[in-house]
Amino acid sequence: MYMTPIDIAKYYFDASNESNFEKIEKLFSITSTYSSQNTGLYLWIEDIVNMQKKFHWNYEKLEWKIQEIVEEKPWIVRIDFDFVWIKKSDTVSFSGMEYIVIYESKIQHIEIKNK
Repeated sequence: MYMTPIDIAKYYFDASNESNFEKIEKLFSITSTYSSQNTGLYLWIEDIVNMQKKFHWNYEKLEWKIQEIVEEKPWIVRIDFDFVWIKKSDTVSFSGMEYIVIYESKIQHIEIKNK
């Protein structure tokens, strides 16, 4: 089934909200990269998925809400999002911007910036 870059980005956010690492891992290519001012730089699929597992397992609940999603250039999707996490009754939230670069129907790169 063909998925547009926006479809892939939405699917990634849905899988992240479910903490479904099987779905997440299938979206990345072996040479994918991930950069976040909050968590650092990660190279290759194994490093990215391991970081995400550690991140998700630190919290009781995580939720990303897409506020806007646009394909700014062919195969480059920008998502404005609000993020909430709960840990031991503490709730923290922030807004951010995520760029997702798609190549051959896989996520090639993610870059996350706080707003």
